[in-house]
Amino acid sequence: MAKKRNNFSIERLINGERVEKYDFIVTKQDPLSFVTESFQKVIINLDYANVDGNLKVIQFTSTLPSEGKSTFVSNLSYLLGQRGKKVIVIDLDLRKPKMNRVFGAANKDGLTDYLSGKISLDKAINHSEDLGIDFMTAGEKTSAIINVLEAKKLQDLIATLKEKYDYVLLDTPPVIAVSDALYISKLADGVIFVVAQGKAKKSIVREAVSNLKNHGVNIIGLVLTQVDLKSGAYGYGQNYAYYSDDDDDDVK
Repeated sequence: MAKKRNNFSIERLINGERVEKYDFIVTKQDPLSFVTESFQKVIINLDYANVDGNLKVIQFTSTLPSEGKSTFVSNLSYLLGQRGKKVIVIDLDLRKPKMNRVFGAANKDGLTDYLSGKISLDKAINHSEDLGIDFMTAGEKTSAIINVLEAKKLQDLIATLKEKYDYVLLDTPPVIAVSDALYISKLADGVIFVVAQGKAKKSIVREAVSNLKNHGVNIIGLVLTQVDLKSGAYGYGQNYAYYSDDDDDDVK
């Protein structure tokens, strides 16, 4: 029965559909799929971009909600872990957190709880035996989100984790909806921008990318998700495509 469910999800991904089952890690469940191969190619491109080892804290954002950021981050983090990298994923989407669903954990004892002094850092960091990586949930909801994102304690936390891990992956809100992503970008070494095929108008995508660049954000790559192969769109033979920053002119 489990195998049948997995095949159904793979088929939906191949057809470009969005599957909101966050704990389904296709790269783990089906390591020989076209989707997994696409993720492997993304990692190869990331390796090229990070040849000097200066990109350790990577932020993931998009133009609009529901473009596949959390799904992308979870699969990428799993594959990095399989390559022997020490990885931690932090849910910095404090308004609509999703990483707790990926790891099947309650959204408590997380980032905001640590920053407010309620728990220790050791308690805030969780380990997924299933995926072999560490993660930190968003934690208790707060209305003072900008204060949290600008906190010196958050800066110190990222600096500490940067010393302990090969990669610190930040799942963050979209650019157009709120300003959170711009504040978070100050903490990151680079940003991977996620674009879902057919989700946002190209003019809005251009606006979002320009907004990041105007604030000096280092966009290291663009990932195309939810690609519909039936439409003839190009995407590494499947559901994900990666472009370096040099290819930004393709977003027109």
